[in-house]
This record gives sequence, structure tokens and C-alpha cells, in this order.
Amino acid sequence: MKNIIAAHKNNIFLKPGEAVVTCQPALVSTVLGSCVAVTMFEPVSRVSAICHAMLPRNPGRDDILRYVDTALYVMHNKVMKYSLGKNLVVKMFGGAKVLNLGRFDSTKLTVGEQNILCAEQLLESMRLKVVSKDVGGDRGRRLFFCTKSGDVYLKRMRACEHTDNEVVP
Repeated sequence: MKNIIAAHKNNIFLKPGEAVVTCQPALVSTVLGSCVAVTMFEPVSRVSAICHAMLPRNPGRDDILRYVDTALYVMHNKVMKYSLGKNLVVKMFGGAKVLNLGRFDSTKLTVGEQNILCAEQLLESMRLKVVSKDVGGDRGRRLFFCTKSGDVYLKRMRACEHTDNEVVP
């Protein structure tokens, strides 16, 4: 993982409620729990985008990148503005149940599950196919998104334990 980071001159850490849309080479990293990150990459124009959304639906607030529904619309519109958008490669990550809330009502969706469902529904309505995803579960994730190639490197996390590394195609 250190080699990947060292190989990039432009490294960006994406915080919750932020997005990056660029045609410049960079390595964008973020850490996800119940939040969802969606990446978009257009291989012809080399326009790349990633968002880190915290909650599923925007109740009408100004901080639109905090919410899956509005963040995806904003990000997709920017990508379409700067690219042909015909070969858009979309990937999705996160949405874990990372908080142990004790007695949990299993009939209700967790925030992570709501984020996943919202993202899937919205991407489907936009006619965007998710080619790869790593969502749900009980482990946080650290992502490294290479804007030059569209590759995503994933590191699953668990408190005080080992991590698994893998490249997501």
C-alpha cells in the first residue's frame, strides 16, 4: 500500500460530506463506516469522481454532499459536463454496520443499509450500472481511488485486528 501512495504526487484525503471531480491524476483516500462512497471513471476523457456521503436522503439542507441522493446527482452532473459519459465505470463501497447499539431492531434498516439502498436505487434510476461493489457487513473500509486509471484499492478494517487488502477490479 505504501508503494501506491508513494507513486502518486497528488494525494487527497476525502472527508465525509465531500466529493472530488477531476481529470488530473491523483490518489484520493477516504475512510468509510456506515457512509457510502461512489466512484465514477470515464476512460476516454479520464474524468474521475468520488463522493463520501453520510446519510441517505437530503431533507432540504444546503450541505448537499453529505447526502447520498444529492451528492450522486451533483457528482454525475459534473462528470457529464466534462466527459462523454458513454463508458462510465461506477463502483460503490461502504454502508457497514459499525456501531454496536446493543438491542437492535432487526426490522429497521441501519444507516449503512439505508445509504446502500438509496445509492443503488438512484444509480439504477440514472441508468448507471455498478460494475463492482463492496458494501455492508460490520467492517469499516479504507479506500484509495486512483483517478488516472479508475482503480480502487480497498483495505477492510477491524479494531485492533489485522486487515485484508485487495484490488477491486
